[in-house]
Amino acid sequence: MSVAVGQVIAFFDQKKILCAVCLEARENRCHFLTEEDREVSLSSNRVVHVSSHLLPPSLSRQEMVEKLRTIRKRQEELMDRVSVKDLWEVLHAEGRPFSLRELTDLMFNSQASSDHEMAVFRALFADRLYFKQKGELFEPRDPLTIEQMTQQMEREAQREKEMAEASRWLAEVWDHQRGSAPENSHSVIELLKSMAILGIEAPEYQRGKELLQRAGISAPDAPFELLVRLGIWDPDENLFLYHQQIPTQFPAFVLEETEEVRTRAAQGIPKHPQDIDLTYLHPLTIDSEYTRDVDDALSIEFLGSGQYRIGIHIADVATFIDPHCRIFQEAKLRATSIYLPDQRIPMIPPALSEEICSLLVGEKRRSLSILVRIDSEGKILEYQILPSFIQVDRRLSYEKADELLEEGDEELVALEKIAQMLYRQREAQGAIFIPRPERVIRVNREKEIFIQKRDRESASQKMVAEFMILANRLAALYVKERGIPAIYRGQLEPREKVAPIDRFDPLQAYRLRRILNRVEVSVQPLRHSGLGVEAYVTLTSPIRRFYDLLLESQIIRAIRGESILQKAELEETINQVGPTLSRVNWVEEQSERYWILRYLEKRIGIVTRAVVLDRWPNRYWIHINDFLLEVEMPAMAGREFIPGDQILVRVEKAHARSGTLKISPV
Repeated sequence: MSVAVGQVIAFFDQKKILCAVCLEARENRCHFLTEEDREVSLSSNRVVHVSSHLLPPSLSRQEMVEKLRTIRKRQEELMDRVSVKDLWEVLHAEGRPFSLRELTDLMFNSQASSDHEMAVFRALFADRLYFKQKGELFEPRDPLTIEQMTQQMEREAQREKEMAEASRWLAEVWDHQRGSAPENSHSVIELLKSMAILGIEAPEYQRGKELLQRAGISAPDAPFELLVRLGIWDPDENLFLYHQQIPTQFPAFVLEETEEVRTRAAQGIPKHPQDIDLTYLHPLTIDSEYTRDVDDALSIEFLGSGQYRIGIHIADVATFIDPHCRIFQEAKLRATSIYLPDQRIPMIPPALSEEICSLLVGEKRRSLSILVRIDSEGKILEYQILPSFIQVDRRLSYEKADELLEEGDEELVALEKIAQMLYRQREAQGAIFIPRPERVIRVNREKEIFIQKRDRESASQKMVAEFMILANRLAALYVKERGIPAIYRGQLEPREKVAPIDRFDPLQAYRLRRILNRVEVSVQPLRHSGLGVEAYVTLTSPIRRFYDLLLESQIIRAIRGESILQKAELEETINQVGPTLSRVNWVEEQSERYWILRYLEKRIGIVTRAVVLDRWPNRYWIHINDFLLEVEMPAMAGREFIPGDQILVRVEKAHARSGTLKISPV
């Protein structure tokens, strides 16, 4: 548009219309004074309207600004008389665009001034629903488009209302006030959860970020902290479980089915023709003092002539839940029970895992028993696997079992002697024994954290482990010989020769991990080099591990002549269960690290012992002895270490929620 000095024009500036007067006119760009008392330089295409008003150059700057404001005010007063909807109703049927002058004449009259034109323009700009601007023309929209745009505007208005209410609420919560929750509080809470768990990967992260900005909240951990202040999450909420989508509660339909099982069990344990009554054996259990789901027991019979019959009795879970029931499918989904420092998440409901199926003292229970006849040299003469009834006579902790061994308990001493012979046989077959203490972290209801190292090589622990290995390798032999489809575990020979290890050494254990092959899971029998056996399965923990439950089901159903799963179905099971087990392992590792860091948060500055495991250009990899924890330590000028060095380190910083641990050498 051509503009002369003194002419009043209108232009867009940051989504609003401003009046201005031309101070200097050039070919493609003019200099203007705006109603906001600012001077701007605009190209001709920025001018949206040239009015008939002319302001004399003799006017002072302030007088010009006042005149511009008066013109704008008059246009806005005229704008109040413009009904864009009325214009549309009159014109939309004509099916053509209209000039601003045509619309102005229709709205006012043919004598309308340029201020009337700008009043119509301002009205069209404020209400863009009915007309679409095309260059200098305005085209009425069709009714369907208007309906769709109206609905969209209503949705946007509702969203804006919700954002305003939610941001107000969160600002109050952040300030520790008890504000009234908005109607959409549930969706806001779910958004905060998603942000706390997934961070910038949360599906609606940008919406959440905008919400927090409106609330004036900028803390990096704001979503998590808001949920804590709302009382929805605990300050130590386990986000690792949420991140890996691991369920912590059982669905209602699983609990309903569990109650049905309990009702049937209360009416008496059903007896199958293949069941054998072994209650006369009076087996014993050895577990951690904290164990509530007891799934294995041992018995021994002295047969004379230096022979023994060992009984390894596995809790019968499979008789209560078959492969088609919902509890079984839920167990498959979970893959394993999860034991965390502050909570436990069972694979099957506690009514089964801790009551009906658990091998409790003095209670008659179903079992899958592996009876093994062994001579005085530890040679296996024969074995049987059969469904049975047992009744546990004694429950021992590992500590109590060790005491009784020291005191010469006849049964335990005999069991330990046989276990030692079995281990030596496996060792001769290439078994690799890797001594490693167990890290035990417990958190009580008062959030007190207890961390200790427990010897896995105590006499009772080694004894129990050996009999569980025996049960699993005999079960592998059993299903292999009978063609019962099963999921086997195997391990290829180490990539290098492994020297015997008598005691735990962090550096040696670290290097061993590099030469040992991963354990493989397959429907084909595989040699397990680490255990020194030709085929291996896991059967001894059907309460806690799905693979064990599945194998127990296969064996019991085969014995009873019932249908069993075939290899193709087991291969599909491996594809489903394997990734879940990986996620669970990650959660357990991260959860333990979290609680160690929480423990150290209150002990900043402590000095503890460590072993250097590896060296990289700018950092070391070390093993902290007291916590069995491997962490990075930055290299420091003038301090050089080599793998194997025993050093003292200081905890400089620890923050559990962010996973931060800073260590420096003393």
